[in-house]
Amino acid sequence: MKILQPAPENSRVIKYMKQLDGLRAIAVFSVLYTHYLPAPYWLFGIYWGKFGVKLFFVLSGFLITSILLKCRKEITSRQKTLSSTLYRFYIRRFLRLFPLFYLIIAITAIVNIPPVRETIGWHISYLSNIYFAIKGSFDGSISHFWSLAVEEQFYLLWPWFILFSSKKLLLPILVLIILVGPLFRLLATHIGLNEVAVWVLTPSVLDILGLGSLLAYLKHRKEIFNISQEKIVKVFFIIGIILLLLGKIFKRIDNNIIFEIVFSDTALALIFTWLVAEASIGFKGIVGSILESQPLVYLGKISYGIYLIHLFTLYEVSKVFQKLELSFSGSAIVIAIFSTIATIIIASVSWHFLEKPIIELKRFFNYTDKQPI
Repeated sequence: MKILQPAPENSRVIKYMKQLDGLRAIAVFSVLYTHYLPAPYWLFGIYWGKFGVKLFFVLSGFLITSILLKCRKEITSRQKTLSSTLYRFYIRRFLRLFPLFYLIIAITAIVNIPPVRETIGWHISYLSNIYFAIKGSFDGSISHFWSLAVEEQFYLLWPWFILFSSKKLLLPILVLIILVGPLFRLLATHIGLNEVAVWVLTPSVLDILGLGSLLAYLKHRKEIFNISQEKIVKVFFIIGIILLLLGKIFKRIDNNIIFEIVFSDTALALIFTWLVAEASIGFKGIVGSILESQPLVYLGKISYGIYLIHLFTLYEVSKVFQKLELSFSGSAIVIAIFSTIATIIIASVSWHFLEKPIIELKRFFNYTDKQPI
């Protein structure tokens, strides 16, 4: 019987892009900023967490599709079979996402952080976004689970589109996926779906994930375009700015927010696609130095843990302050500081003692090197 053997440590389907970890850190801390502090403390009164989540989606679409397109190339050249590639893809996603996610659910259910026990079925099945859509509102410490559900639903279905579609259909499929987002938001608004449903249901996010995926396609098939990928994403950036401005103009002229609801996420995704494209190549100067700084890159590496636990940490820290009756002017800032420190510490422990050891098991399921089983 053949034995599963690890692939070489330096074997990668796509090269490591350091600045993307810097972007992850910025994204997750924009979420913490608006979740840990009440609205009066938000800079310019903007809900910055929205930007962080959308940036995560663009990054996810880009990285996952980059992997799948490389795998598709190997399948076409008969270096890998389709079944083997799908098997390895899902195993690697499982190793990266499931262990910590289910551990957090188990711990929070045991210590009874509400409303985990009452809603646990939705979360273990990655249907949290459906739960919030039906409820019509978010629900305390589990509110962020909607985005994890969306990503898992995307990971479940997207490989089948990328790996099974013909070469000629790949670009039309990507364009169609991008169009689904604004069309769904328009339809959802027209039929009167609640605001949360419009926000959290997977079709509403497909333009954001799709634009990240399109960026991966542009990089993978750059030889078929007459202009460079860099120029294309600059056009994306300009279109994104124009769409954002048009939304504000229509809102101010006749208080019509439909345009903004339909196109604001697409606009942000276009801008973030440019940002991810530039970071994947490597920003120069001070921006590049910041994105590649050791603290930011490290926080980007542990960002999954930070995101998973951050609302539970806030709940526990706030409970301690209430028990000690520590209520005073500026206590919200103090709670936010303590919550941030605690979140980073717990996420660091999780990274070094749980996530990283489990991630290292991926070497047994590498995409690129032949591994007998």
